[in-house]
Amino acid sequence: MEQLACFALTESAYVPSRSLTPLRLAPTNDCIPGVETHEGGISFKSAGWFEVRLTVDWGSTNRFGTRFSHTAIPDEHPLHSEAIGAGVLVDLSDGKQLLRGNTVFGPKGVDRIQLEVWQDSGTSVDIETASLEIRPLPNPPS
Repeated sequence: MEQLACFALTESAYVPSRSLTPLRLAPTNDCIPGVETHEGGISFKSAGWFEVRLTVDWGSTNRFGTRFSHTAIPDEHPLHSEAIGAGVLVDLSDGKQLLRGNTVFGPKGVDRIQLEVWQDSGTSVDIETASLEIRPLPNPPS
């Protein structure tokens, strides 16, 4: 069976309008050795090539404004990043932001990621479901 570590919200997250908000994630299953939570984000204690799947469910009732999600990393260049109109997101995926990316993680490079969100609907939005799923990949291409 394929290894997969899932880190998700354990309670709903309050996201004020026009405020970049880190989401605190916790493991929901057995973790991959060397991949663990750190201050609500995820740290990589051993080097490897990993796929990261991001899911943020903004809900389908508020169609106003823009929704933004990204996985912040220490050098400020995100692994994933998407801003999309809330109405378009509802029409396309019932309000779920779904992104996928991969890179080499480890202590001598990108050693942690944090899921952050932003929205500008003019009112706060509660996110009930958000997660990062991490899957090891075979050796990276050269």
